Amino acid sequence: MSPLLIGTCAIACGGAGLLLPRVAYRFAVPFGEPLRAACAGCGVPLRPGVRGLLSVRLTCAACAARLGPPSWLTGVAAGLAGGLLAAALGPAAVLPLYLAVAVLGVLLAAIDLACRRLPDTLVLPALAVTPVLFAIVAAGTGQWGDWLRALLACLVSGVVFVGMALLPGGGYGMGDAKVSALLSWYFGWLGWHAVLLGALLPWLLNAPLLLALLASGRVGWKSQLPFGPALLGGGLLAVCVAAW
Repeated sequence: MSPLLIGTCAIACGGAGLLLPRVAYRFAVPFGEPLRAACAGCGVPLRPGVRGLLSVRLTCAACAARLGPPSWLTGVAAGLAGGLLAAALGPAAVLPLYLAVAVLGVLLAAIDLACRRLPDTLVLPALAVTPVLFAIVAAGTGQWGDWLRALLACLVSGVVFVGMALLPGGGYGMGDAKVSALLSWYFGWLGWHAVLLGALLPWLLNAPLLLALLASGRVGWKSQLPFGPALLGGGLLAVCVAAW
């Protein structure tokens, strides 16, 4: 466990996390709507393009409304995830891939908390490119067995979780199923024990929170809560436990 590696990864992911609030704000719209192009409070247009997405300004210039979650929160979350992954995986060839999906996970969790949605425009490209990136690593390290196991884990998890999403009243959405399939690539690379942990830990994390909210009266039995944060937090914990 190299303190230099852990610190470097934490700082890199934390820096990336500071840029996420404006992106989350633009993507946090109801299903089927385009990216938010104006302030939701006053309607003043936001700067278009990549520069607008990655702007560090977190309040509207006209009405001072906050544009997205606090940057310190996304920065700390991404930095903590990066440090934990570096400590768990060490200087492995796949470490950059895990760091990238951790930053993406912070972004997805912020969007899900804001509008109960995990956008396909973020999840599907990640699903498409992940097998290619892992194949590049496997070609360099000879870990084709790990690649095949990761592929099988993704396919099996995708079928299981899509089936769960199709069940009426289950509270598990198609976005959750797609994210689960994506994360299963990362679990499967480490082993079937990681796949099992990745499937179980999100529910174990979500249950106490749900019970606390029910006890406080903030939600009812029929309320639907965003499952993405528990899914992604449980996934991070599963990777760290499995790697250690």
